[in-house]
Amino acid sequence: MFTDVGARCGRETTGREKRASQQSRLMDRASFELTDEDVEALRSKLGLSGSLNSSSSLRPPQQHQSVLASVPVHERRSLPLALEDHLAFEQWRATHPCILTHFDEFTASLKGKRLAVFLDYDGTLTPIVANPDDAILSPQMRDVVRKIAQHFPTAIISGRGREKVEGFVQLRELYYAGSHGMDIAGPTDINGGSADSTFQPAVHFKPIIDEVYLELCERLKPIPGASVEHNTFCVSAHFRNCPGETWQQVVDTVEAVIAKRTDLRITRGRKVVEIRPKVNWHKGTALNHLLKVLGLKSQPDVVAIYIGDDHTDEDAFKALREGHQGFGILVSTKIKDTAACYTVRDPTEVMLFLQRLVLWGDTADNGWHDKGCCSGWSPTASRSTQQQAAASTSAAAVASAARVMSPVGSGQSVAGSPGTHCATHVQQPQQNGTAPSAEGHALGHELVPSA
Repeated sequence: MFTDVGARCGRETTGREKRASQQSRLMDRASFELTDEDVEALRSKLGLSGSLNSSSSLRPPQQHQSVLASVPVHERRSLPLALEDHLAFEQWRATHPCILTHFDEFTASLKGKRLAVFLDYDGTLTPIVANPDDAILSPQMRDVVRKIAQHFPTAIISGRGREKVEGFVQLRELYYAGSHGMDIAGPTDINGGSADSTFQPAVHFKPIIDEVYLELCERLKPIPGASVEHNTFCVSAHFRNCPGETWQQVVDTVEAVIAKRTDLRITRGRKVVEIRPKVNWHKGTALNHLLKVLGLKSQPDVVAIYIGDDHTDEDAFKALREGHQGFGILVSTKIKDTAACYTVRDPTEVMLFLQRLVLWGDTADNGWHDKGCCSGWSPTASRSTQQQAAASTSAAAVASAARVMSPVGSGQSVAGSPGTHCATHVQQPQQNGTAPSAEGHALGHELVPSA
């Protein structure tokens, strides 16, 4: 069963999918919605019943394909783009099926195997928001990710700075890889100590990244809606809030800034341009690094999954597919050329999938019940970390209440009282980088400049 899933992953993208993907990318710059009159007229013309906007009325993908094929080409050109895009999306989903719909097939392929879970953050665990600092993890999502970590080794790999993601998620029991995997740390104990998995393959680029950040802050200041985010070993220039075509000014400015620097490169994400060190390291290499640290790399009974929504997540999807180690799950409502096998539409469906995965993890089919731990992770250790964190929080609350009840004398202050820290829009990175660990080099992760 698992080999069947792998075969689906290896299928080449058809010419029709590529054309549809190009159309979807063009539509990223605008939003088109049908009026009620358009819906009624087109529903009548195509012989569709129910609302086109209702997921409960969607036909199976093969029927969408036949409906679109039944419309003459000259009439198809006149269809509102939203409907045509919707039909093309359902057709694309025939080869990139929803993991929720195919959950039984998915879990059947996992029977007796040990699962490792890797997650993106923005757009995957939280919705994309206008202000990156507002991407707060919901309590419901935090709870389900906590339960996932009790059942399976779990890591978050994000383009954000690691410390910022840790602050959003607030779960000590996870592995975190920030800056697209260039800043990795393992679970922390109650005193803040980390497992021996700290790895920073681009630490010597830190001064250069700092310089670029300051230059971009100054040069992008006149562009309305533009913002710059320091993510420790990379810099992100956001243009999601730029009006009209002014986003192109952001791209042009970033290109001009790094034109004189041969040791940096540009990558594109969702409404963001990112500057990274030119080293052969990305989310895919970070995922493979973590599998080795955990002792799970190339183990025949291990299956890894990665859930992500962005172009940069394709490196992780490809690493799993090419290494025959697992498969990716793409979060998207649009057609994309992807190496992922399965899809979900949004973070809400990600949470539904993870909730079902927790329930499956309690069954006898979960291979971790037979092999209860691996290097750096065990269900017992994960629960113990959570209990320690809960006890610490409770003790802090009691101490805080005691200080509130006790009078504070003249000229005294309560340490750690609210308001003593001023949050800024851009989180400043840690000043003292950690040298690449001996373990990382022992695992064969040489710092090779990328082409």
